[in-house]
Amino acid sequence: MNKLPALIWGKRAAWIRRKLHFNIVKIMLREHRSPLKALKALKHLMAFRRKQQGLERIFKFVKSDGRYFWSSEVPGFPSPRLAHVLKSELARHPNNTGTNGRPPAMITLIWGITNRCPLSCSHCYDWENIEATDKLSLGQLFEVLRCFEGEGLKHLQFSGGEPLARFSDLTALLREASKRMDCWLLTSGFGLSAEKAHTLKQAGLLGANISLDHWDEEKHNAFRNNNQSFEWVKKAARNCKEAGLMVSLSLCATRAFVSKENLFAYASLAKEWGVHFIRILEPRAVGSFAGQEVHLNGESISVIAAFFHQINSDPAYKQFPIVNYFGYHQREIGCMGAGNRYLYVDANGEVHACPFCRGSKGNVLKASFTETVKAIRETGCHFFKNQE
Repeated sequence: MNKLPALIWGKRAAWIRRKLHFNIVKIMLREHRSPLKALKALKHLMAFRRKQQGLERIFKFVKSDGRYFWSSEVPGFPSPRLAHVLKSELARHPNNTGTNGRPPAMITLIWGITNRCPLSCSHCYDWENIEATDKLSLGQLFEVLRCFEGEGLKHLQFSGGEPLARFSDLTALLREASKRMDCWLLTSGFGLSAEKAHTLKQAGLLGANISLDHWDEEKHNAFRNNNQSFEWVKKAARNCKEAGLMVSLSLCATRAFVSKENLFAYASLAKEWGVHFIRILEPRAVGSFAGQEVHLNGESISVIAAFFHQINSDPAYKQFPIVNYFGYHQREIGCMGAGNRYLYVDANGEVHACPFCRGSKGNVLKASFTETVKAIRETGCHFFKNQE
């Protein structure tokens, strides 16, 4: 039996980092047949990562099933899937025009597979699509999946609604998708029993992003409009860990929540639960939040950014989960959504720039997915400038 996922730091992380750099050089040597170009390619990727994250280097990894992960949004190292992503990233270099004449590939895609959800969350971005029955059949979902595979996608995030509300279909899709992609689950933790966690692991799932919006049980439950939600999250995190899945807690950092004290209390709870990642999302005025003043001010953004840097680089927090904060990346280099490096396909097959930038540019089952992605790229993000 494989060991359970675990955080790696210190000398072991430094060794993995060197192996990763060497692997990138090997990939680029195969591409360019020139040591000088390969080294330039490595410098280009490292410079991009530093600008994106604001960190001099990657200080922590999660080891899972013989691979190493620094984000829940990117394929693990080593793997042909990560090699594909790295080659695509090099195609974005000013001296390159693309991969075999095509635009660089996306890194990941968020896919809603169900209209159903048992919750009524305060911030639900998909509120307009939530219904008692699903619009698309399993056969239609497989058609959608084949479109993703045709685009060379190597990382897929199953969302909803609540994807566990369609558990049998979810596992069927996972068995197929995991043959070619790293697969993650975006969930509230609803009904994620030990048995289901093991079934998902066997079907090919790598990890689960479980929504937890406050370290305080009562405040989280109030935000989710359900007095059992916190307990669902706690049990789901434990069940996923014991099944050998990586676990990430996903936080919607509202104005009321953001403070240094709350962020570190949240991180301490995540560490206590043995979580591997924390994913911080900023609220947007869409879905249930439509028409409300929910965007964070500059002071709140600075508080989160300082927390993000300290948790990820200060040796005192080496045993704390890795924090991913997308708002930081978007302000540093521009939005990577809108088909640039990711996009969102909802449970009706409609294609959006991201879960928070609503406005379909086409339906996967009714139009060319390649052309729809092209249209999304031309429109770009509604909130941040687009990343080149």
